[in-house]
Amino acid sequence: LISALLALIGFSSCGETLDEYGTPSADFKVMGNVSSQISQDPVPGIRVVMNRDTTHTGADGNYEIIDKGAFPTNQTYEISFEDIDGALNGSYIKLDTIVEFKDPEFIGGNDGWYDGETSETMNVKLKPQE
Repeated sequence: LISALLALIGFSSCGETLDEYGTPSADFKVMGNVSSQISQDPVPGIRVVMNRDTTHTGADGNYEIIDKGAFPTNQTYEISFEDIDGALNGSYIKLDTIVEFKDPEFIGGNDGWYDGETSETMNVKLKPQE
């Protein structure tokens, strides 16, 4: 009798509902090329640090670094470019800079909490040590 009364006033289950818990997230990718300010030649072996990730430039001076799972809004990242191999590829002065993602557009989201990926290109010219 109580169940029938509750069902009449709307306390019965109308079917199974799926609850989705999480936080919106996206991947922020920075890519580019590191070259010499003087010769314009690509500089391999430069350590690139952004947030919690580290990578190195390849033989062609190119790099790609990603912050995975960040909140999908405007973001500002400090990026460090540092010559760690000594005189092997020439000696270059460390460069600290920033990259800003303003009103980022995301691609490849999954219609859930993941909004996708956005990217910026940052080409850098390092000054040789004298």
